[in-house]
Amino acid sequence: MGRAKSRAGILVETVAAMLFNQLAPKLVMASVVAAGLTLPDMPLLHRTYLAFASVLVLIGWLRWRGEGMAQFGLVVPRRWLALIGFGIALALAQIVLDSLVRSVTTPLIVAWTGADPHLDAKTFAAIEGNLDLYLMILPCVWLFAAFGEEFLYRGYLMTRLSQLLGGGRAAWALAIIGQAVLFALAHWYQGPVGMVPIGIGAVLTGIATLAWGRNLWPAMIAHGLTDTLGFTLLYLGMPLS
Repeated sequence: MGRAKSRAGILVETVAAMLFNQLAPKLVMASVVAAGLTLPDMPLLHRTYLAFASVLVLIGWLRWRGEGMAQFGLVVPRRWLALIGFGIALALAQIVLDSLVRSVTTPLIVAWTGADPHLDAKTFAAIEGNLDLYLMILPCVWLFAAFGEEFLYRGYLMTRLSQLLGGGRAAWALAIIGQAVLFALAHWYQGPVGMVPIGIGAVLTGIATLAWGRNLWPAMIAHGLTDTLGFTLLYLGMPLS
């Protein structure tokens, strides 16, 4: 049975966990450089595996505390076909929503800020026609993004924000918005044109996760499918943006 936490303790832990996820890769790299060592640098993804490692550390911390993974969305699947169906449905909804949002927000953001509307596609432009890179990225998408990001934002962060705010319906509503804002900010490299639809999509994913009994598997499946589609189109030279 998990040890009880005060709201102050939850706040400190949550801030520490999110900062650790963002800063740990930089600290590790600084330490490695200082020691005169090197770490593998993955094409396009660079050292994203370090951020994923911080998610595994977080999971280890929660298990050490005796907190069940089910409360963070990692429930034992009992109906895989249903979960896969929910994941596919969510992926389709995300694609439609993303298209609608971009059609409205992209012209406005470009007009207001002068932002590059194709920055996200340019960021991953090296994948076009590069089969080796494409095949390398796909498993990373499912592990680092689909599993790692969904657990961190829709699993851990959304749960902790709700606990901080009292756990009622209003608390969960604010938690959904809070995790979406932070998730969008984590994709700053795509610029405001990419961050806005990503944040709105994260709201949909948060709602869907709660609707399915705080079960993360459909969200993970949807995340993996949409990112796989996105990288496939980039590989084929047909980016969505």
